[in-house]
Formats: sequence, structure tokens, C-alpha cells
Amino acid sequence: MKRRISLALFALCLAMICFSNDIVRVSTTYEYVSNNPNETPDQAKQTAISRAKMKALEEAFGLDVSSVNTVLQRNKTDGKQASSSSDMFSLRETSVHGEWIADTCEPEILTINYQNGFWMVKVRVEGKARNHAKEKTDIRYALINNTHDRQNRDQYLDGDDVFLRFSSPVNGSLCVYLVDEEHNAFCLLPYPSVKTGSQPIEANKDYLFFSQEEDRTAEEYTLNSQHSSEQNVVYIVYTPNILTKANDRQSGTNWRDEPMPRQLAYKDFIAWLAKNQTKDEDMVVKTEVITIRKP
Repeated sequence: MKRRISLALFALCLAMICFSNDIVRVSTTYEYVSNNPNETPDQAKQTAISRAKMKALEEAFGLDVSSVNTVLQRNKTDGKQASSSSDMFSLRETSVHGEWIADTCEPEILTINYQNGFWMVKVRVEGKARNHAKEKTDIRYALINNTHDRQNRDQYLDGDDVFLRFSSPVNGSLCVYLVDEEHNAFCLLPYPSVKTGSQPIEANKDYLFFSQEEDRTAEEYTLNSQHSSEQNVVYIVYTPNILTKANDRQSGTNWRDEPMPRQLAYKDFIAWLAKNQTKDEDMVVKTEVITIRKP
């Protein structure tokens, strides 16, 4: 009996060690030198952070890694005073040898200089990552503003509708969130009427979401911008396993007194996403940055 207990404890400890080794902390410092004279400082920062994360994954797991990052720039004008702030969004895309799970601290811009018409940016990144060679589900999707379109679209005008085409080769669960410049994460899918915690997906079926022409129970969404231009990030989260959306809440109306989707804080959304990515190696996370402009 004692031997059995010892063997069971040994097996449990070994499993815990293997799991803990699956998610590792990675960090690196990277200096980016722009080769594009038309590149803005924010674009240079974006590229520097993206390449820094690729370098960190490469150092930890080898080549053929992918990590996408973006900086959302918000410009405000109050009277004669103009101010600008950059919001960092880590956009993770599954790779062959490694994937970035979450930042453990915000990427740090160590130096940024402009010399001879080019930007030089030095950054440091730290995060949690996983060595992942397992093939993910090959989903297909497109964000569009016309139900007849099939090509993904990243430019919208204030007042445009947005729709989502989606298909998967296997049954699964889908959640879709939109994060705005105020760090609010809005749940676009599942619809409020769905009580399963995610949108059930049937294999080999072409879906058109956010259109009542396709589904009378669908919620329809119109994109708005309070500024001349702003950027939002759409997260498409899919898994062939069971998925439950984040614990969001009803958000009332927007600045135009129009009803808003359910929402939660961006930091809470990212915590939910990182937790689910950590425990579900089959999860696919796709991210799209969309720009909304005034006509």
C-alpha cells in the first residue's frame, strides 16, 4: 500500500513538473533600426516590440516562430492643447515552435532616437510562452461590412455595420470580443440569448454572424468613433473543446445613447484569455486591428 501511494505521488509530481515546464517565462532586449523613411514613431515601436517577442521565442524554442503586436495610438485635442498616448495590445498568433501566451509586464521602450531620417528603438519584453508544435484547427474567417463580401476588411467608416464570416473543419466553440481604445472588451459573440457560454460551431458549415438576414436572433453591430480616427482590436477565440466566455456585464448605452454589448475591463479579458490559452493547447486565437474613421 505504501509503495502504491509513493508511486502515485511520484506520478502526480512528474505530471505537475511536465505541466509547469510547458509554460515558461521568456524575456529579451532588442534594438530595431528602421529602414523606412516614412515610418512613424508609433509604427517603429510596434515593429520593435513585435520583433522582440519573435526574438524571445526564437531564443527559447528555435526558429519559425510568430508573434504579432500592435500599438494603438490615441490622439486627443482639448482646446489648444493636443496630447497623444499609446495603448499596447499584445496580439498572439499560434506558431510552429512557440506561442506568446501573455505579457508578465508591459513591454518597455528603453530608448527611441531619430537619426539620419530613421527611427532607432530599443525595447525589452517579458512574458509567458509555450513550446507548441501541435497543429491547430484551420479556421477560416473574414470581418466585413457588407454581407456579400468575403475578403477580410480592416478599414471602416463611422456608422458602418460589421459582420463575421466563419467556418471550421471540426465542431467547436467560438467567442468574439472587440477591445476599444478605452480598454473596454465587448462580447460580440455569443449573443446574449445564448446560454451555453460560447457560440456552438458545426463542422464544415459557413456562418455569417451579426446579420439578422441570416439569423433573426442575431445581434447587429455598428462601428462608431468618437474621434477622427481610432483603432479597435477584434479577438476571435476558437477551440474544438468546451469554452465559456468571460464573466462580463451589461454595459448600458454608448455616447449616442445606443445599446452596447456586454463588456468587461481589458485587463480582466486578457486574464481570462491567458488562463484559457494556458489550459487549452487546442485553442486558436486570431486578432484583427480595425481602423474606424470619420467620413
